[in-house]
Amino acid sequence: MTRHFYRGLVVWCLLTTVLSGLAFWHAQHSFRAHLSQSLQEQLPERLQLALQNRLSHGGAQPWVTERLEQDLASIVTAGRLPVLGPCRAHVIQLLDDHGSAVNTGTVTASAEVIVPWRFGDSEIFERARLAVDCETNMPLLVGSQGLLALLLLGGMALLPRPLNSSARAQVQSLMASGTGYRAARRLQRQLAQLNSVQRQLFSYFSQASPLAPAEILHRLSQSDIVVLSAPQLPWFHRALSVDTLPAQKAPWLEAMDTALAVANAPDQLTFDCRRLRVSIHGIHIALSKTPFFYYLWYARLRTQGEGWVLNPPVNRPDRENAQSLIELMEFHGGHAKSINDLRENGLRAKTLDQNRNKIRDELVSALGEDLASAYLFTSERDFKSGRYRYRLGLDAASITFITH
Repeated sequence: MTRHFYRGLVVWCLLTTVLSGLAFWHAQHSFRAHLSQSLQEQLPERLQLALQNRLSHGGAQPWVTERLEQDLASIVTAGRLPVLGPCRAHVIQLLDDHGSAVNTGTVTASAEVIVPWRFGDSEIFERARLAVDCETNMPLLVGSQGLLALLLLGGMALLPRPLNSSARAQVQSLMASGTGYRAARRLQRQLAQLNSVQRQLFSYFSQASPLAPAEILHRLSQSDIVVLSAPQLPWFHRALSVDTLPAQKAPWLEAMDTALAVANAPDQLTFDCRRLRVSIHGIHIALSKTPFFYYLWYARLRTQGEGWVLNPPVNRPDRENAQSLIELMEFHGGHAKSINDLRENGLRAKTLDQNRNKIRDELVSALGEDLASAYLFTSERDFKSGRYRYRLGLDAASITFITH
C-alpha cells in the first residue's frame, strides 16, 4: 500500500511539473501573440506620426522609445486562468537598420515581440523589437495544474486496463464455453482476485463438470474454499468420484462439499474395527479382511512402542507374534482359515510379505502412490540378523482406533 502511494505521488509530481510548464508556455505564447496583434494595429500609425513631427529619425527615436515604454510599463493580461500577472515591455529596437522585410505579426521563440511597420507607401519595412517580462502567479499555476494532474490520474485509474496474454486467454476460453464478451471480462476480473489454489480448481471444474463458469466462481469464492491450501488440494481431487458423477449440477456441488471435508480432515489413520475398514485423511477404504487385521496389528504395535517387526527366518516361524495376531483376529471376527494357519504354522516371513503387499496395493489403488506413501511401511536391515524389519511410517499420535 505504501509503495503504491509513493509511486502515485511521484507520478503526480512529475505530471504536475509537465502540465505547469505547458500551461506557463501557452500563457506566455498567447499573451505575446495578443500583444503583437494589438501593437500591429496601433503602433505603426503612432510611430509614423511621431517620427514625422520630429526633425530626424535619430532625434525622434529616444523620445518615441521613452513614450512607448511608459505606455507599456504595465500591461494587464487576460484569460480564463490568469497564471500571468502584470507584464511590461521594454523597447530593444525601434528601427530596422537593414530595412529587411519580416512577416506580419511574428512572435519569436524567446520573450520578444516583433512589430513590422513602414512609412506611408514606402516599400521598405522597419522592425520594432520589444522584450516582454511578466510576473507569474505561481500558486495558481501549480495549484491548478496539480488539480488537473489529479483528475487525469483519477480518470486513468478508472479506465479498463489492457489485458495481458494470460487474461486474454482466459477471456477467450470463457467465450468458447458460450459466455458473452462482457460477462467473460467480468468473470476474468473475478478470476484475477482468486489465489493459486482457487484458480487450479476453477480450471479443473471448467473442464470436468457441467457447472457454468459463474456457478464455479460463486462456489470457489466462499470462505471454506478460500482457506484451502496447496497441500490439501491433492486430497480434494482424490475425494472427487469423477467417474461415478452424473452430468447434473447438484451431484457435483455435493461432491465438492464432500471433497472439501476430506481436504480439511486431519492427517490421521483411523481403524474402524466394527466395519473392518480404515479411514485415511477422511477417505474411507474397505480392505480385505485378512490384510485389514495385519494392518491393524502393525498399527497397534506402532502405538505401543517403536513398532518394528523383524521378519522371522525362513526355517523358524515366529510363534509369539503369531499368538498376538490370533487373539486380535478372534476378538474381531477374522477368517477361521487365517487363524488356523497361524496356529498351525506360526507367523512366517512369506505371510508377512504377502499381506504387506496386499495392504500397499489396496491403499495405492484408493489414494494414489503419493498420498498413500505416508501411511505405508518403512523398512531397514537388522545388522545383527541380516534380515529386514518393518513398521508403519506414520507417527503413533496419528493413529486412532474405533472398537465399539
